[in-house]
Order: sequence, then C-alpha cells, then structure tokens
Amino acid sequence: MAIIAGMLMACDNEPVFYGLTQREKESYAQNIKGEYPGHYTIAYTDRQTSGSDTKLLRETVDDVTFSVSDLTAHAIIFNNFPLSLLARVVDDPELSLALSTLPNMGLTGNYEFTNAIENGMVGWSFDMNPVALSLTYSGQQHNIVLHFSAPSGFLTLAKGQIDGGTAFEQGRQLTLELNAIYEGDQLVQQFDDGWQEGNPKLMAVFRFGL
Repeated sequence: MAIIAGMLMACDNEPVFYGLTQREKESYAQNIKGEYPGHYTIAYTDRQTSGSDTKLLRETVDDVTFSVSDLTAHAIIFNNFPLSLLARVVDDPELSLALSTLPNMGLTGNYEFTNAIENGMVGWSFDMNPVALSLTYSGQQHNIVLHFSAPSGFLTLAKGQIDGGTAFEQGRQLTLELNAIYEGDQLVQQFDDGWQEGNPKLMAVFRFGL
C-alpha cells in the first residue's frame, strides 16, 4: 500500500501540459517581439592549420543582436553571424578559401509556442533554416547549402517574463551547431555530434545581454 501511495503521489507531482489557443500564441509573440543585444562565443576545430585539426579554438563576436518577429512571420534571426569562420572547419581547401571571404550575415529560423504547463511556464521552440550560398571556386560556380541545428531549441518561459517583455533575460543562452554542408543534394561534409578526436566541429553560443 505504501508503494502504491508513493506512486500516486509521484504522478500527482508531474506537470500537466495543455494546448495554447491561437489568441494566446499571438499575444505571447507580440510581447517577445524585438531585437535583443548579446554576443557570440564560437568554438571550432581548425582543419586548415597543419597539426591542429583536433584543437578546440574559441572566438567571441561582440555587439550582435537576436531578432524575434511577431507570430505572422514567427521568425528569428541570429544577426551578424561570422560565416567566414566556417572556412576553418571544412576539409576542401578551395571551399575553405571561398567561405573565408564571406561577410557576416543573419542566420534565420522559425519559432512556435508549443504548450503551457500548469505551473505558469510556456514552451517555446525554434529550428533553423538552411543557408543557401552561391560560391565560385575551382573555376566554376557552386550552389552550397549549410545546415545548422539548434541543440537549445526548446525553452520554457515564465508567463510573467513573456508578459513583461523579459523572456530573454540577460545571461540566457541559445546554441547553434553546424551539421552538414551540401552542394545541391550532394553531401560535401558531415559534422558529427560531440567533440570526438579527429572530427571537425563548429558550435556557436549566443548569450543575451551586454
């Protein structure tokens, strides 16, 4: 009986999720809409420097922003992202050279409010859009597509923070990882999860706040 009672108590403590109405989603989106200052910390393995292909390097990019639209576009943008750093992690030296000349640009994605929890927390998630590039190297034009994932793509936000416009408070982090590079539908290079020896990697963390 004691075991059964303990199981029932554990079940009672589990959070209850429920769906959000369209009106709630639109209201929450309007409250989080805006441009948020922060900085990137980018960790990567350098494939282009002899003898250091497994060494983990870090660079910081200050004075950048993260943009959130309302629910009509439900878009996010990691602004001023240094795509030229991708030159360090690719194996093809000519592709590396072409990537090294790229200017900083915005990486886009889409977000949604997923659910609410009885304790006043709201689920919010996002995923990233592929980045299409037209690059010229090896004497011809190449249609390159970059695929990023978002390991920190799900957050729980307090309703009070959403209503007060402080959902993305100073110190909160969002993480991006480079997963793969394609030319058309042909895989050029795959980037595995984890910092395994010999595997190239690029991970970027956007931290909110000045």
